[in-house]
Amino acid sequence: MLNSVIEYLKYSYKFYPDKNVIVDNYVGTSYREFFFRVCQIAGWINKNLNVVRKPIIVLMNNSTEALETFFGIALSNNIYVPLDSNIPLHRLESIVSIIKPAGIIICKENNQNLNIAGIPIIQFYELLSTKIETDIIKSCNAIVDTDPLYILFTSGSTGVPKGVVVSHKSVIDFTEEASETMDFSEKEIFLNQAPFYFDASVPDIFCTIRNGATLHIIDKSLYAFPIKLVDYIEKNRINAIFWVPSALILVANLKALGKRNLSSLKKIMFCGEVMPTKQLNMWRQAVPNAIYVNYYGPSEATYACSYYVVDREFKDEEVLPIGHAALNTDILLINEKGEQVIASNEKGEIYIRGTGLALGYYNNPEKTRECFIQNPLQSSFPEILYKTGDLAHYDSDRNIIYDGRVDYQIKHLGYRIELGEIESNVISMKDVKQCACVYNEQKDIIVCFYSGDVEKKIIKELLKEKLPFYMIPKTVIQMKELPINSNGKIDRILLFQNT
Repeated sequence: MLNSVIEYLKYSYKFYPDKNVIVDNYVGTSYREFFFRVCQIAGWINKNLNVVRKPIIVLMNNSTEALETFFGIALSNNIYVPLDSNIPLHRLESIVSIIKPAGIIICKENNQNLNIAGIPIIQFYELLSTKIETDIIKSCNAIVDTDPLYILFTSGSTGVPKGVVVSHKSVIDFTEEASETMDFSEKEIFLNQAPFYFDASVPDIFCTIRNGATLHIIDKSLYAFPIKLVDYIEKNRINAIFWVPSALILVANLKALGKRNLSSLKKIMFCGEVMPTKQLNMWRQAVPNAIYVNYYGPSEATYACSYYVVDREFKDEEVLPIGHAALNTDILLINEKGEQVIASNEKGEIYIRGTGLALGYYNNPEKTRECFIQNPLQSSFPEILYKTGDLAHYDSDRNIIYDGRVDYQIKHLGYRIELGEIESNVISMKDVKQCACVYNEQKDIIVCFYSGDVEKKIIKELLKEKLPFYMIPKTVIQMKELPINSNGKIDRILLFQNT
């Protein structure tokens, strides 16, 4: 029985002690070294903080040290809280007030002058000052699989961050399912793209450790230079990636594909936002022998709850399915009448049930009750569903098709409109690289932002051929590049400020 993710580390340390678990900016760390440092960190926490099941903030860039800290905190039966090392002080103070952490762990080069009243600030090197006591590994026996493993903070609609609490059990459930579905083994060489404070990094971390694989971490600046990035993939024989679509789109749009031999890539997986089929087709043409998998899921469902293995050709204007529910997960579509959607092409909101659900929002019972609800289709026994706020429908093959957010569904000129439908039509146009539409309710206008070598008037003309008049954006704004937020997604809040 697996009661914690520490079991993954124990297994890989036992069978692959001298193999690199991490290659961080060309510097390798073996499973043996990683395991010992995790034990040191857990020992230091037990000795100096003496807490259990308490949040501990980690303010570090993506690095070997950050991952060692995550697992050390987990081994001490506490909860790691990864945050951006450049987080604004106001937001950090807001999060601290919510979780009241037992400490904040920083690295030497960052946050030297950080001072938050009542909270210990701990340098990473201090954690390694404890004598290695491998017997501490036995302490993981006290962990129950429903104990919290991490808290990831997302933006809240009220301006107050929400802390999504995810258990060991949920991470194990996802990791087992993904490893089985994708046939991962010790031969995988992953390349990390997502920051560790974003849930898109969850498969990188735990699929690596679970399978005795290797994870490469590179300086995030490399993602701004796609030729150097594909160089790295080729030279290091990277064969599996879990990336957000924005990263794949950037590589495709800047014409880096085809410049290097990427035949080592065998498994290309993406999640976090809609993947346009136009850029997907560029990847499939350049790397034809890889498996492409479109994952779907919110942080509240531990990265992903459904997936679609791309198994046919898609036209540039087609929408990629999000497929079907993952193992040990169920996805329900429920319409506005509170009825389960069965028929094809009828839209409903996505509700998720299964072991992969988060425990709720830390110290926020009101928001937890709002989003984690009793199954509205039955009242005979307690059964929690997560209400996603995402819309979808079934196609004729019973694949789920994502239709955008409920809050992207607007009422304009008396008509109900999906902004995602406008975006998909724009992004399918030749020479359009990126697109995002926002609605200014006060002005009652739709604004379309795009990047690419197409004139604004042509965008409008082509949309008039495809969409009814009430869906045509009032304003079309061309940008060199659309802004990206810290999670690697298009920054719609910033775009809205320009309307």
